Amino acid sequence: MPARVALATLVVLVLALGTVSAQARPVGVGQDGRPNILVVMTDDMAASDIAYMPNVQRLLVRQGTSFTGAVDSFPLCCPARATFLTGQYAHNHGVGGNFHPYGWYGMQDRANTLPAWLQRAGYRTGMVGKWLNGYGALDGHGEIPVGFDDWRGLLDVSAYDYFNFVMNDDGELRTWGDADFARKLVAFATVEVEELEHPGITPVLEHLVRVMGPPPYTYWGSANPEDYSPDVTGRIANELVAAQAQATQPFFLWWSPASPHREDVATSLMNRPGPDPRPAPRHAEAVKDLRVPRPPNFNEADFADKPRELRDALPPLTDAQIAQLDLDYQGRIGSLRAVDDHVAELVATLKRTRQLDNTLIVFTSDNGWLQGQHRVPGDKFLPYEPSLRVPFVLRGPGIPKGRRVSGQVANIDFAPTLVDVARAQAGRTMDGISLLPIARDPARRPDRAIQVEALDSLFLGDFPLMFNGWDQPYRGVRTDRWTYVVWTKSGDKELYDRRRDPYQLRNLAGTPGVRAVERQLAAKLRALDRCRGAACRRVSGATPAQR
Repeated sequence: MPARVALATLVVLVLALGTVSAQARPVGVGQDGRPNILVVMTDDMAASDIAYMPNVQRLLVRQGTSFTGAVDSFPLCCPARATFLTGQYAHNHGVGGNFHPYGWYGMQDRANTLPAWLQRAGYRTGMVGKWLNGYGALDGHGEIPVGFDDWRGLLDVSAYDYFNFVMNDDGELRTWGDADFARKLVAFATVEVEELEHPGITPVLEHLVRVMGPPPYTYWGSANPEDYSPDVTGRIANELVAAQAQATQPFFLWWSPASPHREDVATSLMNRPGPDPRPAPRHAEAVKDLRVPRPPNFNEADFADKPRELRDALPPLTDAQIAQLDLDYQGRIGSLRAVDDHVAELVATLKRTRQLDNTLIVFTSDNGWLQGQHRVPGDKFLPYEPSLRVPFVLRGPGIPKGRRVSGQVANIDFAPTLVDVARAQAGRTMDGISLLPIARDPARRPDRAIQVEALDSLFLGDFPLMFNGWDQPYRGVRTDRWTYVVWTKSGDKELYDRRRDPYQLRNLAGTPGVRAVERQLAAKLRALDRCRGAACRRVSGATPAQR
């Protein structure tokens, strides 16, 4: 064969092989095979609520790995989301609450977060839904945070109204529902991000009247089914996934629906009756007979062993409060069923566009939710199990199917896990660990102590006890067995052996039989206070004196 013919034949073969290789490469894969990342993060979801999400169960839980002991180190929306973005405890990222001087605008080094790290690593990045508290309230518009190629962020506090809300769509404002009512919700949110001369409920109510008009309120915006927020954001997330069908770079997409967060202003200040939140209209009939679970710590009878911060602020629940909890439970589950619908659509779109086999899907919540346990009439923040526990499920390449990993992991681990998946470089010293090795081999889960912390009160200033007066600062430590908490203002302590007392009904702090354990946990707490990076990971969860 002449040399020129042989060379031409070789070139044709190389080109042909390259074409076959490109066609065979899974859609959405970068040149080095890194997977897409799709995060579905609900808002204020109790870990037990996942039982009402059949598509999540069928498509994610059974097809992936569930971390059944996942906890939140600071169970409050903005600090928890800041931890997801940084892999850091709140004492390191600086978000100590939802409102001024904290919130999104109080976060340290806001350009240095997970999406920016993934973007630098070659990912196309996007966010749809709720961002961090206060977003958009400073200017009524909201910047596009550093690190995002596709941005669909809901402006506070319209983000919590399920039918009337404003979205920053890559710099352009779009409104759903009653545009005037939605814009008023955004205008009201300025009270969250401004420094008040005299913080308290009075200036908040005065601001409400200036924005919304005087009570009594009888109009709370429109309620068109096509404007239901979890559906709107779910459809947009699905469109963004479909748009990546022919992409040559992997994507990171964070879908953050409002479900099942309360609708806030309209319900807590404007007294709209009915379930809070409102269920998806198509699911309202299916959930109307649900009753909130009533475990042994529901409306806890004996409160004498609880800290002073709670004893004064949480009297026994009334019949009216319990009836409202039932209504709210119906709304919460009805809103989560909408999320469940869109999880099925997202998986179907990934499959149709040949991206499913190379997409890591993460399902979680920013924090848990108390609904009647320990007398709490609906809240998070507190260091009790329903508030701390969150669902955390991984499905994707290399993740075992149908596996359940027991024992605690924490939200400080979520960012390190995604950085590991993306082979990215974190721009911060992260406090957690990657959970990928543990998903593949649960025996590799370290026995760590995790800090639980609330850096400040939820509301600063003069607020009546009925306005979450029990949400006061604390510092604590949680191990696989024990929860130990020191309340900042009173100095009162709580100690629970969750192996013997899973409902945290008996506070053992100061009792003779566990003094050695209490001393060890206090030492662990001192080691975790202000820890950073590897120092946080070195604190063992073992308590030898009790074994």
